[in-house]
Amino acid sequence: MKRRGIIKIISASLAVLFCYQPVFVLGAESTTTRAGTTVQTDTVKQQVDALNQQVNQKRSRVKELDNLINSYKNRITDQETKQTSLENEVLILDNRVLKKELDIERAKVELEALKLEIDSLEKQIAEQNKRIERQKEYAAEILRQMRESDEVMPLEVLLTKRSLSAFFDHVEAIKQLEGDLTDSMIKVKETKTNLENIKKERDEKIMAVEVEKKTLKKEQLALEAERNFKASLASETKNKQSEFERVLYELREQQQTTADDISSIETRLKDKLDSIDEALSRGDVLLSWPVDPSRGITAKFHDKDYPFRHLFEHPGTDVRASVGTAIKAAAGGYVAWNKTGKMYGNYLMIIHPGGIATVYAHLSKFIAKPDTYVERGDVIGLSGGRPGDQGAGLSTGPHLHFEVRLNGIPVNAENYLPSISEDE
Repeated sequence: MKRRGIIKIISASLAVLFCYQPVFVLGAESTTTRAGTTVQTDTVKQQVDALNQQVNQKRSRVKELDNLINSYKNRITDQETKQTSLENEVLILDNRVLKKELDIERAKVELEALKLEIDSLEKQIAEQNKRIERQKEYAAEILRQMRESDEVMPLEVLLTKRSLSAFFDHVEAIKQLEGDLTDSMIKVKETKTNLENIKKERDEKIMAVEVEKKTLKKEQLALEAERNFKASLASETKNKQSEFERVLYELREQQQTTADDISSIETRLKDKLDSIDEALSRGDVLLSWPVDPSRGITAKFHDKDYPFRHLFEHPGTDVRASVGTAIKAAAGGYVAWNKTGKMYGNYLMIIHPGGIATVYAHLSKFIAKPDTYVERGDVIGLSGGRPGDQGAGLSTGPHLHFEVRLNGIPVNAENYLPSISEDE
């Protein structure tokens, strides 16, 4: 009778442990067994619930920010359709700055929410690991009881029981133990599977955190660029509508004049150009980066985020570079001119063989002289672009604006340059 009592106690304990398998889900209530015993400890439950509440608050804030960001997008779009004026451009830039500030806040809140979710998942993983250990311990106890029962001969059990009914009760108890052992193994497997799913979700959140960090960094740089562009617009126009109109006129004239000059110079100097860079004269149009691109590309050809895109497309590739960085010729050629304008600031153009020309803008200093020849890799100037500096022009901050022109028409410079990784 004593053994049967022990078996019943073990069976009841196993029933409490295995009758219900908890699945931890963010925002879910703590589950209980049919016996009314809380599977997840009160401490863990309170911690997870508190974290889930914080996550929900962060997600609500993200939705609020999305609505605000969309309202600024609509406002910017509406202003871009209005008549071009300095006042309107300043309003557009103001709203772009405010939008970027919201983009940064959104990225920060999203990052905080992801970290809270990871914390919650880590606590759930620890609880699941403890549960597996408890399940293993109970399974081991069942095996021990079954071994003890196997050591007793059936005839001995029959003779020691007061009645045949008691003997059959013993046999049923053994069968119950066998069933409980099978159930315990199933539950261990289920718990392990659930644990792996939670770990997978945690790892995905960790990867999402890294992506969000990059997004945050990108938005912070974009905000700095928007502020710089507004500052350079004020510097170049002196907040006068007439100066703003001059900037736009100069840009249109520069595009057409450059195309005509390239054609004229190339015809006049064809033989000399062919000899200055044999690779280009053979038709190998791969250029060299004029400055190390590893610090990042701040704006691409026809960049959709270019502040003046509603007026004209961005015709080049902007490479981040500190003021005073050496700028090198992308290929051998003829230095057509050094000029200073409202838009490009100090800029230099080199004519190359094969109808190719390159433009280097926002320079702080010219080194190569006009009407001279340079080899690929020669230092031709120093980078600039800091708003307010002499020769910076309309700039988003220190960088090199690099253009490639084919037969006078701006083309995507990156199609003529060695590839760089996405992180650069």
